[in-house]
Amino acid sequence: MSKVVIQFLDGTSKRGDIPFFNPAKQTVPFETASEDGKSIVQTTIHIEEIKKILFLKKDAAEESAIRKETISQTQFAGTVAYKLIVEMNDGEVLTGTTLKYSPQEKSFFLMPLNPADPSERIYINSRCVTKVDQKRLLGRMLLDAKLISGNQLQNALNIQAENRKKMIGQILVEQELISRKQLDESLDVQKEDRVLLGEILVRAQYITREQLDRALLIQKENRKKRLGQILVELKYLTPDDICLALASQLGCAWIDLSSLTIPEDVLGLLPCDVVQKYEVVPVERKFGELLIVASAQPRNEEMRRAVAERTTMRTEFVIAYDGHIAAALEKYYGFS
Repeated sequence: MSKVVIQFLDGTSKRGDIPFFNPAKQTVPFETASEDGKSIVQTTIHIEEIKKILFLKKDAAEESAIRKETISQTQFAGTVAYKLIVEMNDGEVLTGTTLKYSPQEKSFFLMPLNPADPSERIYINSRCVTKVDQKRLLGRMLLDAKLISGNQLQNALNIQAENRKKMIGQILVEQELISRKQLDESLDVQKEDRVLLGEILVRAQYITREQLDRALLIQKENRKKRLGQILVELKYLTPDDICLALASQLGCAWIDLSSLTIPEDVLGLLPCDVVQKYEVVPVERKFGELLIVASAQPRNEEMRRAVAERTTMRTEFVIAYDGHIAAALEKYYGFS
């Protein structure tokens, strides 16, 4: 039994349960609670009516106010043969990983890149897709480089299915199928704090050098725009891509500010002048003495010192997309 949200071609959606699902079948069994909540209503839905199905995580029934994870806790990096950027015909853009994808298939599954996403996986009707950008991820890179075999990759994926907190690279090293050096070279790990965002994205193979050069040229003509915002506007990346790339390179946690409501008492824990000058947003108070602060540049030493000097609380910095930070500064503080 899977808890799901089904989104239909007509724009409506329904939340309920699917006892079993076979994308090769023409219909999907669907169960919802009756209006009085005392019984189960069973219906059959034709798969041709469906735009996508969100298969929810087991802990997604109760959404917390703040959802964030470190890169080591996510299934990013290659559950994991390919990363897909999927553009739907209604303008929606989805980003995730998949074991296989073929434009000839009537449907496919996507595993969200954002660890805060309530969906474990997403079923997508190919009829609703206008474009798919496909990129290799770690497992496929190691396979193409002939560092591992297909059977070894599949075995590692099976292990990962039982332990979602482990990444493919870690499993392959533990099984002595590749060396730590080979893994590091394949990932092109770069953990220097001062590496610019563009360089991190290029080295992590999220964008090409040509795409970065074009974005930098646009930024040169419009100094007020952040590089991340330009890359998103050009549809080279999504906000999640930027956060994931920074999180993996800098070893930080990250947070999705777009769906977050920040309490007023938390907003007042940092002076407005610090918030405005360094473009940071206090997002959560934990254990009474720890302040979680979102920043697009969490390793900026000047910013970290300024925040520490203006609060008596301990601080922890998390990565957030700069466009979402700008929106939060305008929404909560009136800064534009």
